[in-house]
Amino acid sequence: MKKISAWILKALAAGLAALLLLNIWCYFYYNVPVHYTNETGATEYRWESNKFYRKGTEGFAFGRTNNEGFNNLSDYEPGQEIEILLMGSSHMEGMNTAQEDNAAAVLNRLFEGEKYTYNIGTSGHTMEYCLSNLEAALDTYEPSEYVVIETRTLSFTTGDLAALVNGELKPIESHTGGLVELLQKLPYLRLIYTKYFNDDGGDGGGAAGSEPLTENSGALDSLLSQALSTAAESCREHGAQLILVYDPTVYADREGRGYTQTESEDLERFSRCCGDSGIAFVDLTESFLNGYEQQHKLPYGFLNTSPGMGHMNSWGHELFARAVFETINELEG
Repeated sequence: MKKISAWILKALAAGLAALLLLNIWCYFYYNVPVHYTNETGATEYRWESNKFYRKGTEGFAFGRTNNEGFNNLSDYEPGQEIEILLMGSSHMEGMNTAQEDNAAAVLNRLFEGEKYTYNIGTSGHTMEYCLSNLEAALDTYEPSEYVVIETRTLSFTTGDLAALVNGELKPIESHTGGLVELLQKLPYLRLIYTKYFNDDGGDGGGAAGSEPLTENSGALDSLLSQALSTAAESCREHGAQLILVYDPTVYADREGRGYTQTESEDLERFSRCCGDSGIAFVDLTESFLNGYEQQHKLPYGFLNTSPGMGHMNSWGHELFARAVFETINELEG
């Protein structure tokens, strides 16, 4: 019995030592903060504030969240002047690129102090969630000129749009407190969970080869029009112009030619509804394809991922920022 007890103790000690070493290694490989419900409602949740993060699964990026838990180079002080509020998914959050290379940072360099962009892009926040949180974001940050919202797809379902229009989108929950939060603070366990149980790297971008759902075109038109017109009116009431930016995935065929999987009907519907609502619509398809054909660069993917797949890289962030910069200059004449 003593030998069995001694063996069990040794096994437990070895297991704990291995877990400790794995967590030390993951601290510098994949270390993501815990997220909490955002009490302002500007996003569904926010990350831990002033927290170091490291992502080596796509690219090799690291940084520190600001005092609000968002990925910005500087902290936010209540009442500070924000000309451009940037919203979107994990692609806008930009934790897979260097902090100085994400779209918000590039925009701030391009405007050279004339306009300040504050980034509240957050993983899992598809366009529907951004529009759902828009009113609270406007009240919280009071952007004086523009709200820029990124969308990875133009293909929506009547169910999601109806939930948005009726205020019934299912919240993105934050599981914190007690043992659950303690386990989330262990980088190795977070890596295992993300890799095998919660791999949402696309944030609703649409996978290659996925079959679109058959939807009622008239219902989609009506619901999308309602959702966009409500969002545009909210921005106007707060003195801001809404800009929606579509950033599609670029694929390469067997001959090496670039293409996207955007449905022409979806593009026509979205563009028309934006125009009817007074929203500036920026389609990055041409910019992304030109970048691929002329400079042989893809806007998504990293050296340690499949080519063109996964999150937006620094090249994609630069093209995104430059397109927004040019659009704002055109709007201002």
